[in-house]
Amino acid sequence: MTSLSFSSFASNLRLICLWIHRYTGLVMAGFLIMAGITGSLLAFHEELDDMFNYKLAQIERQDGPQLPIATLHDKVVATYPEYNFSSMPTSLEADKSAVFSVDRVRGKSTKNQPKAPFQEVFVNPYNGDIVGTRDKDAWAWRNTMWKVFWLHRDLLLGDIGKLLLGVIALIWTINCFIGFYLTFPRAVNNKKVPQKTVPKTTPKKRASFIKRWLPAWKIRRKTNTFKLNYDLHHAFGLWLWLMLFVIAWSSVGFNLKSVYQPVMRAVVGFEGREGKGREKNQAKIAGKSNEQVMSAVAPMSTETGSEAFANKSKINKANSIAYLTEQAHIAAQKNGVTVQQTLGIRRLTEEGQWQMRFKTDKDVGTHGGASSITVSAATGKVEKVNFGYQSAFGNKIDQWFSTLHMGHIGQGNAHLLYQMFLAMIGLAVTVLSATGVYLWVKGRQSRLKQKQKLTVKNDFSNHYGKPAIKKHL
Repeated sequence: MTSLSFSSFASNLRLICLWIHRYTGLVMAGFLIMAGITGSLLAFHEELDDMFNYKLAQIERQDGPQLPIATLHDKVVATYPEYNFSSMPTSLEADKSAVFSVDRVRGKSTKNQPKAPFQEVFVNPYNGDIVGTRDKDAWAWRNTMWKVFWLHRDLLLGDIGKLLLGVIALIWTINCFIGFYLTFPRAVNNKKVPQKTVPKTTPKKRASFIKRWLPAWKIRRKTNTFKLNYDLHHAFGLWLWLMLFVIAWSSVGFNLKSVYQPVMRAVVGFEGREGKGREKNQAKIAGKSNEQVMSAVAPMSTETGSEAFANKSKINKANSIAYLTEQAHIAAQKNGVTVQQTLGIRRLTEEGQWQMRFKTDKDVGTHGGASSITVSAATGKVEKVNFGYQSAFGNKIDQWFSTLHMGHIGQGNAHLLYQMFLAMIGLAVTVLSATGVYLWVKGRQSRLKQKQKLTVKNDFSNHYGKPAIKKHL
């Protein structure tokens, strides 16, 4: 390919990419502005939710000791015996209510268990009094942040909104690469210049690609409104490109799994949330084969139900948190890691087990990438340990995508700094969308003016002709 044909190809490719970027950007603009603003709020979801839901979430700090979590759980079960509460928190805060969630009714259990009119029960940890319940689906002031979340997740339209935002996220992901390409300096048009017009002086050497690309990263301070918006659109897109791509592609993972999973499987070897690699890791960590792990499950008592589970188990509700925490620390120490935080515990009645989730210093975040330990309630024997950091490579990449998107990363000041950064990313998405629309409007106005001038000029020329134009002028 000659330099002339390459230049022509590059020019045509740029025009095509510019057209795609411009009009897909217009389609996405409203959705991304909404997602950017709500995403900035959701970076502080827990803090803002406690503020809107302060009547239930906040309690007065007292000097006396708090009741054991098992005692608080007993209070909830006794108050609402028709519903199941299989999970418990592993720690309490001094000025917040203890929160217990109702088990979600799924599959066969829907026939025997009524659906609860609420999802959360708030309990005073000092005296065990029920502060209240919350139905997060209701339109109420205390549910403001949950409505923000569902607006962000599915436009408050359920599966239809989720699919629509999944498609928008996919277009956005593709647009990330197109937008990045459009910031490159334009290709040089190396047309041959006639010999007569060639200057006698030696032409200057063309600047390197990096030097010509550098202005795209900068924002001119003393300039007009159009150029400022142009610089903001380019510079923000470049500075934050990697994080914008992470947010866009992870959104595809949340809302459009039919596209996300095959791509991740082909590119990084993603095995799914419950892939074969994770099962192998679980068996390896326990120091047994898969057959030995399965045979270690203790047989259930002849009695059935949660009553037998609680009364005839070596590991019961009262000692489960302390025991599993201790076993988690032992397992972590054997694998050269440290338990940083226990995240929650649940009772697996049908399996006769207790399971605790926790985060080590090598895990990715506190949700999808966290670790877990499962013990037999009857014998107290550790049956399964899963360390999140030992997941397959593809699964770990998936964990990073979701963790960075949701902000489930870091502790203390590190977590706060990341929340602020994530909020800034949401605002950046809003700025990029708004400036993109502004540039399109101004560009369209400019094109219409040029077209109008050309039309007037042609009409004038057709009416008077060339000699008439000269005479008239």
